[in-house]
Amino acid sequence: MKSATNLKYTLRQFYYYANTLFFYGMCATGVNALAESTDYYWRGGSTWDDLFIRAGNVANWKADAEGNIPHSTVPSETSNLIFDVANMQRNGNPDYARVNWYVAYTSYPSIKTVNSVTAYVPLEIHITSSISLLGDWHGTVSSDSKYTPSSSDIGSRKSMRLVADTANFLTVGGDMALETDKYFNSRFRLGSTSTASASYTLAVKGALNFIKNGADTAGYHTFDMAAYDTTTGTSFSMDLGGLSSSGKAVYMTSAKNLSVNINFMSNGGVFKGGDFEGVFATESGVSSNLSINMSGDGRQSMTIYKASNASLHGFENDLDGKTDMAINSVEVNNGELVLDSELSVGDVRLLGGALKLSAPKVERIIIDGGGKLIYSGAIVAGELSVYDAPSVDVVFSADDLKNMEITIFEFDNLTDEFDVNSVFSAYGESGEELGGEFSLIGEVGGPGSLIYTVPEAAELASIFGLVALLFAVSRRRK
Repeated sequence: MKSATNLKYTLRQFYYYANTLFFYGMCATGVNALAESTDYYWRGGSTWDDLFIRAGNVANWKADAEGNIPHSTVPSETSNLIFDVANMQRNGNPDYARVNWYVAYTSYPSIKTVNSVTAYVPLEIHITSSISLLGDWHGTVSSDSKYTPSSSDIGSRKSMRLVADTANFLTVGGDMALETDKYFNSRFRLGSTSTASASYTLAVKGALNFIKNGADTAGYHTFDMAAYDTTTGTSFSMDLGGLSSSGKAVYMTSAKNLSVNINFMSNGGVFKGGDFEGVFATESGVSSNLSINMSGDGRQSMTIYKASNASLHGFENDLDGKTDMAINSVEVNNGELVLDSELSVGDVRLLGGALKLSAPKVERIIIDGGGKLIYSGAIVAGELSVYDAPSVDVVFSADDLKNMEITIFEFDNLTDEFDVNSVFSAYGESGEELGGEFSLIGEVGGPGSLIYTVPEAAELASIFGLVALLFAVSRRRK
């Protein structure tokens, strides 16, 4: 009995010391699993003087929504920043919340990392040094004002405005969700000084989500990636763990000439992916372009409409006469990218992963390194280049296979010779190898097509029958 009691005591001691060591170990690495987040309510002054709207001024933060309880320290990694009151005025009325987030400043502590940001009012942040969120960014604003690219009163209205004076200005560790019942206008001013960078990056390790409540009501999202007052910015990159829209399509635009790079990546975590639909267009006279890179370990779909068809997707004829951004390039390295575009595409490069592409025409398709091509109709290309690709799996649906011959590519110019049946293989949606034969019509330097001849019906039926049998056996074993 005594030995049993001693054993329980010893186990309790072990448990206590193990947890103590774990706690201090986590602290030593800068991760306190037991730490609770603290809410910080922004109550900055209404003047443009930095003293009154600087994030490092502790007097600007309160511990309660009523603004009665002060904080003794400025926000840190465990802080949730809440913007629910407008401190700046327009025409004598409270209009938006503004904070100057100057990290490096001698008179105030530096704030480089916080836990989260939540905004219930229009929000403007001036960023001069890189800032990070460990968690989510959530903005909820329902504006009655539509976006305009000008600096007029109505045009300068914003639901979110970020002034970026450093290259990697913002990293969101979780999701960035922008939500509205009406209109939500996002603006990015890239550079406010002549010494600022030309290239800027917004990183969202989770997904960038555009949420429109009420698909049948007025309103939509506008995302201006280079606002009218941009000075130095010519390139805007978004490193995303996913991109989605719900309720309505999104108007992606730039008031100034801009190269937009959307990079889908896992960012050290689980790739969320998503389904996105939108229009990428600008005012007449603005020349902007789009590049898409898929490296995330998951599925991402994008549907891109022409500006001329925007009225069919909830934009209320507001995009009539806009100029479509050129889609310069699409590159797939990993994961699965589903791209359905009403616009033609420049270079399409398959280096790995899976691509399902629908577009009027591709300037050049390059297959280099293999991967998977999910069939979505013939790809019409100016040039077809097949380099040292070990294998490319072409995936067909059951409906596709109702045809005896399926055209994979139609091209104006073939740049290289290759053994078509050693590069391409045919598969069904369930992963079954189909057999059949690929044939290349045309010669190097000239036009032609790549065609797949479907196996005889009996052979194809036996393949699908075997798959069904294996599936049934698997279910019975389970």
